[in-house]
Amino acid sequence: MMQTKLRILRSELGRLQRKRAFVRWASALCALTAFLLWLLVAAFLADWSFNLSISRRTALLAAWISGGLWTLKKFVWPVIWVRETAEDVALIVEQQNHIDSDLVAALQFERPEAKKWGSSRLADAVVDYVAEFSPSLNVFEGFSYRPLPQRAIGLGVTVLLVAGSAFAFPGHASAFWNRFFLGTAHYPTKTRIESIGINGNDIPVFESLKMSQVRIPYGQPITVEVNCGGEIPSSGYASLSSLHSDSVNRIEFGKVSGSSKTFAGEMTHIADSFRVRFHFGDAVSDAAEVTIVPLPLIDMAWTITPPNYAKGSLKPGEYDGGSRQFSVLEGSSATLRLVCSNKPLTSARLTMGEVTYDLVSSTDDQHRVTTWRLPPNSPFETITEALKYEIQVTDRDGLALETPIAGEIRLKTDRSPRIVASAVTRQVLPTAQPKLDYAAGDDYGVANIVAVINISREDGRTSRHEVVAKVVEEKDQPQTIVRGQVTIPLSTYELLKGDEVKVVLEATDWRGSISGQKGLGEPISFTVTDLNGILVQTGEEDKKSAKQLDEILRREMGIGGDKK
Repeated sequence: MMQTKLRILRSELGRLQRKRAFVRWASALCALTAFLLWLLVAAFLADWSFNLSISRRTALLAAWISGGLWTLKKFVWPVIWVRETAEDVALIVEQQNHIDSDLVAALQFERPEAKKWGSSRLADAVVDYVAEFSPSLNVFEGFSYRPLPQRAIGLGVTVLLVAGSAFAFPGHASAFWNRFFLGTAHYPTKTRIESIGINGNDIPVFESLKMSQVRIPYGQPITVEVNCGGEIPSSGYASLSSLHSDSVNRIEFGKVSGSSKTFAGEMTHIADSFRVRFHFGDAVSDAAEVTIVPLPLIDMAWTITPPNYAKGSLKPGEYDGGSRQFSVLEGSSATLRLVCSNKPLTSARLTMGEVTYDLVSSTDDQHRVTTWRLPPNSPFETITEALKYEIQVTDRDGLALETPIAGEIRLKTDRSPRIVASAVTRQVLPTAQPKLDYAAGDDYGVANIVAVINISREDGRTSRHEVVAKVVEEKDQPQTIVRGQVTIPLSTYELLKGDEVKVVLEATDWRGSISGQKGLGEPISFTVTDLNGILVQTGEEDKKSAKQLDEILRREMGIGGDKK
């Protein structure tokens, strides 16, 4: 156990050691605290003067921390890092009292390991000597609390100034403390912006951690309404800055008629997204981002598939798929392909009168294109009547087309088949079999030809009969032109002289599984007579032929005509 001859000396040296450490620590901490407070004052002045954004306040906070760490390292740490031992303090006392190094030597000779250093008598003598005069030694000779009082006074003045300012302006102090740690508070102003509405959407007056955003459809006017409180100015304005250029604009706002605190204005012809900040009196709002959202751009195309019977006659480019109004044959099918070229859609629908069909989407992973088509069992699968429709879509921004796409699919008339016929003679015997030459045509094919025979007898009786002239087999279709001859078997009808036979050729067009449409030729009438009637007719025809031949000869020979 350590000897206690120097107990009084060690106790006094310990007291001096603690006082010296207190002065070092207290002085350093006072200086550091005062410096940090003045840095806070500088930060407040910068933030209050320039209304710094969060990013700049982040840099300000980093600078404040960096300044504090630099001060700590440069001026504080070297002072508080000092660790004085009893021998160090004894050496200072020796210097202050102008005595030899007996104090340090005595303290060292009391150590257990001092027995190995040499003469124990000499060591004991030094210890006894110091122990004898140390009670009368003033170890605090030359000790001073400076510079602690000066730094404490400087700190006190700084604290009073800062605390007094905070007490005098609590709103500013509270706002700065919130903003210093990256909050969203704002300094008090005489004018207060209480609410801001853009196209009916309320936006925060002061931003949170994320800037407020408003999405406005392209082409729509932007209406703004601002409510103020406190000291209300006569007018205000909004400063606009483009997101993609350096252009800056200013929009003035006036009071709404009949209101003392509501201001309104309108922004028109805005084609690009921008940031807007509102200024009313001494109040300035945080910036809000107004994004001009384009309306959906729709590409649509119809694919028309005519009925099977008309496919072979379909001409290239006959149907313009991008057209909204066109005509198709009855029985055609129409498929719709709708694509939004500038953004994804959430829904698409086709309306016909009171009925709405939700279009079905499918995505092509290879080309990353989403296509919208008609659902199954829609009227467009087999068109049997004119169809008027409207198409409307909704995109991911909740925007729809400014005007729905309107169109109409009309029915194109498939003309009836045409047929002509001729006969050599119109006077026939009751047992004759007159022959009619015919030619029939249709755009898509002729299915059959029937001779309709209507008999009117002299006694007033009538009858109707049919003779099938031609049937075109399905495998031979399409035949757009059919020529032939049909024989009318009069002997089967027991005709008498004076009866009249009227023959009408009826052609039916080919439309596949759909019933064809009939076309009628001009009626050809036959008069039933006897042999004398035939001869008379022949004689009249011979006379007519002779007269025509005589006229031809006169023209050839130059006989007749006007004389000169």
